[in-house]
Amino acid sequence: MGMLDLERGRQLLYLSKAQIEALRVSVDDVREAVEAAFLEKAAGRVEMPPKPGIHPSPDAFIHAMPAYLAGMGVAGMKWVSGFPGNRRFGFPYITGLLILNCPETGVPLAVMDCTWITEKRTAAATAVAVLRLAPERVERMAIIGAGVQGRANADALRRVRPSIREIAVFDPSSQAREAFEQEVSSWGLRVEQARSPQEAVSEAAIVVTCAPIVRSPKPVVTPEWLKPGCVVASLDFDATVTPAVAHAADGMWVDDGEQFEYYRRHGHFAGMPTSYQELAALVSSGNPQAAPNHRYLVVNLGLALEDMAVALALYRRALVQGIGTVLPC
Repeated sequence: MGMLDLERGRQLLYLSKAQIEALRVSVDDVREAVEAAFLEKAAGRVEMPPKPGIHPSPDAFIHAMPAYLAGMGVAGMKWVSGFPGNRRFGFPYITGLLILNCPETGVPLAVMDCTWITEKRTAAATAVAVLRLAPERVERMAIIGAGVQGRANADALRRVRPSIREIAVFDPSSQAREAFEQEVSSWGLRVEQARSPQEAVSEAAIVVTCAPIVRSPKPVVTPEWLKPGCVVASLDFDATVTPAVAHAADGMWVDDGEQFEYYRRHGHFAGMPTSYQELAALVSSGNPQAAPNHRYLVVNLGLALEDMAVALALYRRALVQGIGTVLPC
């Protein structure tokens, strides 16, 4: 990472969420970092074991997410939690910290809040897939889950498919739907608050599911609900999309096969196909895959390689801009 970073390794840079936001890294910058990380994965230059986790309460998790990207010269780990009941305490569903280490010495270089990173890189991974799988002209998309990820995905996808004019959203919380509509309509898009998941996905060319991840899912989205040519991005494991969608799809991609199989062994994705492709291969191919009337499913579990690529961009910009709190080692 260079001598400047090695010298800084004698001190620790802390970046809060507010400080990260002050760096003004754009949605497009995040997507480019995520694309670069997938190219590293396709080239075999990534070490990333499946994320182990603990579960202090039902449907809650705290995961360790380490990764080393040799070609980008970045190593680190994200320690991230997802607690569905946090809203009653005024906390977000996702919280955690990310540590960057110097890959030459192992010395910690930075610790940063990971909520912004998780929000933006997850949406960027969706955008990376949509760029290659969705038709060029898309006017209507659907979001299941109107929280932070719902809004982030709407923002990321309108940038790669600027033809989008309407977003249908379903969430059991009217407060979440109202907040979604208030923000998304300010971008000049029409928002339809759907009364059911089926009503939301009907006639949508892109469907993104980002409900809370649960241990005992009750998925509802079926192939019959989906129009020809639809791309479905499942970001909530198997909480919303039925296995039948995967079996009926003309193509299925996962962001990481090893992690997908890891979670299958731990009870998720029962009934899902055992044949699929990895998103890294799609990115490295350089060719769009969209075909008329073909339906595709993308299962994005969320990868540490995405986190490290984005954290590296944040760290470098923080050094240039002099943003962050320096802590003694």
